[in-house]
Amino acid sequence: MYKPGEIVCDYKIIEFMSQGGFSQIYKAYDPNGQLVILKFPDVSLLGDLATYERFRREVTIGQKLNHPAIPRVITFKEGSDCVLLALDYIEGKSLRTYISENAPLPLDKVLSLSDQLTEVIEYLHSNKVYHRDLKPENIIVGPDEKIHILDFGSALLEGSRRVTWRWGSNAFGTPDYMAPEQIQGKRGDSRTDVYALGMIVFEMLTGTLPFHGDNALSVMNQHLTAVPVSPRKLQPSVPPGIEAVVLKSIRRDPEKRYQSASAFRYDLQHYAELDLSQFQLEPEPSASGMLTDRQIWLRSILIFFAFLGVAALLVLVVYLMHHR
Repeated sequence: MYKPGEIVCDYKIIEFMSQGGFSQIYKAYDPNGQLVILKFPDVSLLGDLATYERFRREVTIGQKLNHPAIPRVITFKEGSDCVLLALDYIEGKSLRTYISENAPLPLDKVLSLSDQLTEVIEYLHSNKVYHRDLKPENIIVGPDEKIHILDFGSALLEGSRRVTWRWGSNAFGTPDYMAPEQIQGKRGDSRTDVYALGMIVFEMLTGTLPFHGDNALSVMNQHLTAVPVSPRKLQPSVPPGIEAVVLKSIRRDPEKRYQSASAFRYDLQHYAELDLSQFQLEPEPSASGMLTDRQIWLRSILIFFAFLGVAALLVLVVYLMHHR
């Protein structure tokens, strides 16, 4: 990890910002003294070609996009001693912080932020890009309350070949916001992003999420099998039309969700005019599809030991790299 004041590839590190799934993110000054965001591939994963290809894919996607809510790619450096991606710095706070400070948000704020989010996702999808890791931590709310979407490390460019991370699976995303098809290892599409958007809108409306658990596996199992709680049960002031739209966006079956961000956006804008009799409730799952608490516990134990094994292997790889 780099320290504040350290010069790396001609950039002066200001502070560490976050650790992504495949990269480390810093706030820094460029050689001209301008603030930027720097992303470095995780050094422990640089030996994995699939991980490196995902980093390169993020660069390709960033250079393809041109939208005020998406940080501009300034430069990509690739050399034997320097691999980084420099992006425009975005001033503001994460939507996670914004929700924590203000939730449940007033309806007008929810609708304003949701409209901006769905508009940006419409733009991504029109360019055949699927984010696949939408969550409040990856969304910045600026001082003017304009939103910006960050971190395209898990994004998919339609038509790109499948690459598999050798330490894991094809299931990308964050458990609280992952669509069922992602959890099942599918690549995902526009409806996958719609599901995550629905979860974010649900959280802005109520201050919480529909599914909770002691561990990631428990939450993921609920995405696959449970019926989400009614937003109006948690927050009675939520209009019935808004509730119907949000619940449709997070249906388990992607065929029964909104098929596009634009359709989701339209119904949010016109929630008061909707015929609610046309909105079906999520059916209760069959008993055969449910996992018992014991099954969830056993899977959690297996995943825990699997992660321990991976961590030990990564430590060994890093040790060998530095003691050749």
